[in-house]
Amino acid sequence: MTPLYESFIERDIDAIPAAVRAFRDEHGSIETYKSVGRFAVLAYSPSQHGKHAVLACLAAWALREEPYFDDVVTQCAIYAAESRQPWSEPPILSPPAIDDGQRGDVDELREAIAALDRLRGERWLAKRLNDDDLARDYFTAAADDFEDLGHKLIVADAAWRLVPILGEHGRFAALRLGIWEMCAYPGERYVERGEIAEDLDRRLIDNVIANEGDIESAHALFLLEAARGKPIETRVRDFLTHTTQPSAPRPLRPAPSSPPVYKLSRDYAEYLKICALTADPAVRAAARLNLDRSHFDELTFA
Repeated sequence: MTPLYESFIERDIDAIPAAVRAFRDEHGSIETYKSVGRFAVLAYSPSQHGKHAVLACLAAWALREEPYFDDVVTQCAIYAAESRQPWSEPPILSPPAIDDGQRGDVDELREAIAALDRLRGERWLAKRLNDDDLARDYFTAAADDFEDLGHKLIVADAAWRLVPILGEHGRFAALRLGIWEMCAYPGERYVERGEIAEDLDRRLIDNVIANEGDIESAHALFLLEAARGKPIETRVRDFLTHTTQPSAPRPLRPAPSSPPVYKLSRDYAEYLKICALTADPAVRAAARLNLDRSHFDELTFA
């Protein structure tokens, strides 16, 4: 085990910056990022901090050309380490064994989700892992319900995006994140109403600004981004049309502009994710205001 991962597993927060710096000096910034990202994937749990540590790593990749990229990666390492459940065991990286009768249809995954049976979901994924149509059914199931601010789809999308960044060798381990999230909590299937607001994108941006970056309005933006370009985008737009309301324009209190280098657990890495998503100064300012008043890091890690 490398000294880098030793500090992560021990959750030795004070030692992590030096360990990351030493690894970066030897292997470079990109390989350091990938090592941190792989750890976040392997340490994932469907807890709020566990999932947002992974989402933070994906956001960091979008900022890799920024001068503060290395500092962001260090913060991602700290977040992944402190969010890891201390009783967790090393995950099995390879897909589970399946028999000839293993079902691979989307209804099998839906039944696993309804039963909150993640092992059944993993077997479904093992059956479909090399199927050209995997994305269709993977995201269809993730978008059946939008509980917990749509995190089933948000996490599934992040897992899918991380595979080509972190490497195909860990494809099952990454995509399993989406399965675990889908099977972690129940949700009522959303019934589409067949009406989509033409100004939905603008509405969601205005809501973030009007609500000073509160978690609900920010996650509506993240949910739409997770759906972009997928067959389920229309379904997500339908949902957001009927669960959000237009906000009246109003001036935003000024917020200082700063790089997204901070204790990421404080706001579930929302400010980092907003900076990765958009350069709109008003949206970034709103997210910064939310960061300034957030205190989710006060939730202790058992």
